[in-house]
Amino acid sequence: MSFKYFSGSGQLLTCEQTSLKQVSNMTASFPPPEALIHALAERSAGRTGGPPPLQVKIPAAAYTDEDRFHKEHQRLIMGKPVIVGHESQIPDPGDTLVYDWLGLPIITIRNTQGEIGSFLNVCRHRGMRLLEEEGQSCQRSLVCPYHQWTYGLDGALRNIPLQESFGDINPAEFGLKPVPTEVRAGMIWVLAQPGGTMDLESHLAGLDAEVERFGLGQSQFHRQSVKRVPANWKLIQDAFLDGYHVVRLHKNTVGPFFPDSMAESDWIGDHIRNAVARNEITEAVDQPQEGLDLRHHATFSYTVFPNSVLVMHPEYTSIMSFFPQSVDETLFVHSMMTPRAPKNEEERAHFERSFELIDRGVFEAEDIRVCIGAQKGLRSGANDGLLFGGFESWAVNFHRRVEEYLQD
Repeated sequence: MSFKYFSGSGQLLTCEQTSLKQVSNMTASFPPPEALIHALAERSAGRTGGPPPLQVKIPAAAYTDEDRFHKEHQRLIMGKPVIVGHESQIPDPGDTLVYDWLGLPIITIRNTQGEIGSFLNVCRHRGMRLLEEEGQSCQRSLVCPYHQWTYGLDGALRNIPLQESFGDINPAEFGLKPVPTEVRAGMIWVLAQPGGTMDLESHLAGLDAEVERFGLGQSQFHRQSVKRVPANWKLIQDAFLDGYHVVRLHKNTVGPFFPDSMAESDWIGDHIRNAVARNEITEAVDQPQEGLDLRHHATFSYTVFPNSVLVMHPEYTSIMSFFPQSVDETLFVHSMMTPRAPKNEEERAHFERSFELIDRGVFEAEDIRVCIGAQKGLRSGANDGLLFGGFESWAVNFHRRVEEYLQD
């Protein structure tokens, strides 16, 4: 599948990008986020212009082809470290996250030493699920409901009822299957390859150090929603890489807080850093970098390759992950992270109102709605591809990065 890039005048263009070879050689040498605010301030002052005109058509098959979807799922969703939660969701020993989002049944748990690990949610005896309900819980041990084989919080097999009936069985050989897991910047990353190894350092390419500047590691989990969306996962990624729609689609919610189509983006390894100017960007004109407020002058978002987006709102942070279930269905998992646990009921109510506004009023009623509509449009055959313009070029860059990883 190939993408064609044309300017408004028909001239062939090359979108801004780095190659995978270049990414593999990158270190954390990217400019600070204040550089993007400075670029936006220069644009707001009329000293620089916006992106050049562009016409790019992404083939409809990128969102509808079954074979392509399975390759994406295998190479990207199961082949890359992905975010499944935040460590503040499971603060105490025995706290667990249970999820099937990646196509595997997984338990992520904090053990008695305070360490976070993950295991396949599968008893090593007869294959029954240990914890049957998805979500958060607290466990003293993991007990199979079928025959009550019992596992410790470290995944080790602790008890086999009537063990003598199995002869000289060695319990040490029947511990739970581990799934590579690591915590960075407060976020829990897993690689859906049981028994494999995860090179998170290379994958992040310095992203973790940058998001720590927003205090994500010290943030507190407040609330989560999980929505089943009848749309391809990349349609949702497109929506969060498009500053063109903000004042239009969100005109009755958050749109009035932003000037029209004013965003700057760049790469951090495979990940895309995006800063959308807020109305307060005019205050940043001619200000030194140390005087800039990363949450006040712009809203930063990070497209964490392949399937997550971090949005740094003025008062809190959204962690969103998009888990493809089929070519036209995605689990949309949104967690709200606040800078601290609510100090009182008044602050708790404030955070609840903020969650309802962003999760249901903006993401569900606006962003997700148009993704569902676009998927229906793709099924109709009206378009052989989706058209992207100059203000949407970083969505195109995301597709190009996906395309590179899919090449045999």
